[in-house]
Amino acid sequence: MERNDCRILHQRIIDMVLATEMTKHFEHVNKFVNSISKPLAALEESEETEKNQEAVNSMLRTPENWTLIKQMLIKCPNVSNPCRPLEYYIEWAARISEEYFSHTDGEKQQDSPMAMPAFDRNTCNIPKSQISFIDYFITDTFDAWDAFVDLPDLMQHLDNNFL
Repeated sequence: MERNDCRILHQRIIDMVLATEMTKHFEHVNKFVNSISKPLAALEESEETEKNQEAVNSMLRTPENWTLIKQMLIKCPNVSNPCRPLEYYIEWAARISEEYFSHTDGEKQQDSPMAMPAFDRNTCNIPKSQISFIDYFITDTFDAWDAFVDLPDLMQHLDNNFL
C-alpha cells in the first residue's frame, strides 16, 4: 500500500472508532441530520429532478459527508442492542450493565469519582436504565438513519455513484 493511502486509511479507521465514543454521540447525530438527512429530504421533495440529481451527487461526494455517513454506519450497530430479539437484548443488556457495574465498583474501591454513578449495582434498575438509553440515544439515532436510507432515490444514487 502506498504511504499516502495508508495514512488516509489510518485516519478513516480512527474516525470510525471515534464515532463510537458516546460523549460525542449527539454531535455526530446532529451533524448527520443537519448536513445530510435534512438537505437530502428537501432535495427529494423538490420537483427539479435533473438538478436535484446533481445536487445529491455533489452532496454525497464531499469527504465530510461521506465520513458522516460512515460514522453513522458504525454508530448504529454500536448502539443497536435494543434492536435485537428480546432474549438477546436482555442478555446483552445484563452483560453491558455488569461491565459498567464493575467499573463503578473499581472506582468506589479506589475512592475515585464515579464516571457513571447511574451504574451503581446497589441502586441501578436495569430495565429503567434501558428505557432511558432508548429514549435518550436510540430513537433519534435510528430516526435519522431511517430518514436517510428511506429516501426513494438515494439508494440508486449510492449504487450509481459509490458502489
